[in-house]
Amino acid sequence: MKRRKIYFSNDDKEICGVIGCNKIPKRSIPRKRVEKVGILNLRGSSRKVQLCSDCYRIFKKETKKDRAMESLGR
Repeated sequence: MKRRKIYFSNDDKEICGVIGCNKIPKRSIPRKRVEKVGILNLRGSSRKVQLCSDCYRIFKKETKKDRAMESLGR
C-alpha cells in the first residue's frame, strides 16, 4: 500500500512554482493546464505545479471562460 507523506510544518522549504514568487503553496495543478494560460512563468519541469493563493487566483481568473464553456458541454 502506498502512503503519502504529510507535512505538518513548513520546514520542507516548498515554494510557489511561479518564477519570482516565494510564498508557501496552497494548491497543486497539472503543468499543462497552467501553461495554456501563458501568463505565469513557471520554474522546474515537473508534471504538477504548486501555486500559492495569489498565483492560483490569477490562474483561476484567466481560465474562467474556459471553465464556463466546459461546464456547458456536460
